[in-house]
Amino acid sequence: MSSSSSLYKQLGLGAGSPVSASHLLLLVLGAGFLALTVFVVHPNEFRIQSFFSGGCGRPGTDAATAAVAASPVKNVSGGASDAAAATTAARSPDNDVRVLIGIQTLPSKYERRNLLRTIYSLQAREQPSLAGSVDVRFVFCNVTSPVDAVLVSLEAIRHGDIIVLDCAENMDNGKTYTFFSTVARAFNSSDGEGSGSGSPAPPRYDYVMKADDDTYLRLAALVESLRGAARRDAYYGLQMPCDRENFYPFPPFMSGMGYALSWDLVQWVATAEESRRDHVGPEDMWTGRWLNLAGKAKNRYDMSPRMYNYRGASPPSCFRRDFAPDTIAVHMLKDAARWAETLRYFNATAALRPSHL
Repeated sequence: MSSSSSLYKQLGLGAGSPVSASHLLLLVLGAGFLALTVFVVHPNEFRIQSFFSGGCGRPGTDAATAAVAASPVKNVSGGASDAAAATTAARSPDNDVRVLIGIQTLPSKYERRNLLRTIYSLQAREQPSLAGSVDVRFVFCNVTSPVDAVLVSLEAIRHGDIIVLDCAENMDNGKTYTFFSTVARAFNSSDGEGSGSGSPAPPRYDYVMKADDDTYLRLAALVESLRGAARRDAYYGLQMPCDRENFYPFPPFMSGMGYALSWDLVQWVATAEESRRDHVGPEDMWTGRWLNLAGKAKNRYDMSPRMYNYRGASPPSCFRRDFAPDTIAVHMLKDAARWAETLRYFNATAALRPSHL
């Protein structure tokens, strides 16, 4: 008998065994994914509890897990802003704007993640400064499918750009709240111990953006617009409702296509009663609701008309527009044809050379 067949018998994988070799492989790779999460991505920041199942964890508990040239912005808050000081600081080469973009998606959407990785890596290659300004991560809740567990494991090993939240997968049942509160704990300060002058270390990120996986972001335009924004108490995106004559007049909020909070607001969301007790509902409206109720986000930046929904054959509106050269974000790219049309307009294939073919 060969050594391999003997090993199979020791593992209970012989004839009649209820456990097959493929099952064992799934278990081993799943365990490897857990080990990667704990010891590679965030070795000192998380303890795993119910990684592949369970409900959204409350912030502050061990259940939280993670695997991890534009025109000026328009301040619509109507109040005083420290944007001037922020702009001065942001334009210093040693203190440029830093943004974490969490793209909310599903474990099974491998093709969409591959497309977005390609798009944003090419943007970074064309604009090398983006590498120090923007981190793009893909965000989903606990992985419950054994197949997804294996394939997501490979992605995490290869790309290192996956964040897995400790919650049951959802859109409007607290996923965004869990994302902000998890990020607030994971990146509570920069990697260093401070500047050496007794002052606290600056946060790793100035802004955290939640984005949809059907949104195309032009990262250079995004970063340039944020350079002119306040670094505290700031809320950035496409403000809704944009047409109070034809839409129910909800209190103002930023569209879920992609909106950013300054780091202090991310920390506030993680600890505030407003968000902790009331996070089940349309996620973008509820984020605005928390801020409105608490009198937060005095510095609001409505990026209309530079952020909008794909128009196609639909009539134009205050949130649905034709492509424009100064675009920051296009939303509602639900299929490959829309992505191709959008990427063609913005000349995303300009770097193609005959040698590539």
